[in-house]
Amino acid sequence: MTGLYVFTKFLTFPGALVRALWEQIVCRICGVPVEDTRALRSDELCSHIEHELMPRSRGAFAVCFVPAFMNGLLAFLLAISPTLGLFVFEMTGIPGMIVNIFAYWFACSLFINSYPSVEDALNMREKVYHEGTILQKIVYAPGFFFLFIGAYLERYCITTLIAIAGTILLIVKF
Repeated sequence: MTGLYVFTKFLTFPGALVRALWEQIVCRICGVPVEDTRALRSDELCSHIEHELMPRSRGAFAVCFVPAFMNGLLAFLLAISPTLGLFVFEMTGIPGMIVNIFAYWFACSLFINSYPSVEDALNMREKVYHEGTILQKIVYAPGFFFLFIGAYLERYCITTLIAIAGTILLIVKF
């Protein structure tokens, strides 16, 4: 599965680079040392930066949640225009269609690369549920569930299949 995972990450490189940028910014804010900033490589850390594990529960949650939220928000905002242009208003001009297809691909690449690495998700689970307070466990539970499941979905390229299925549904519906 690693070959398909790496191929997907290189195919959606803009989203991988943006996600790695968000992750690096959060690590710098939390004061976590970054070991390797290469975002595109041929292992399971493709689209992620290599950093030390978070020592506190807030930092562990932030390094998982903030990049995922920012990529998801950008993907949603960027997908509105091409979706409306291609499928609702049926823009048929070649230049407009090329721009819309490129913007839709960029939005899908942001969506596909939005989740944390499995290692970060496991670190988040350990810090929040073994060392966190009861209030932290309650507040972080919905985000934790979303990010933990999403990390495994991304690892096995299910997010790519969801993006393809969503595109097919848009084409068939309109």
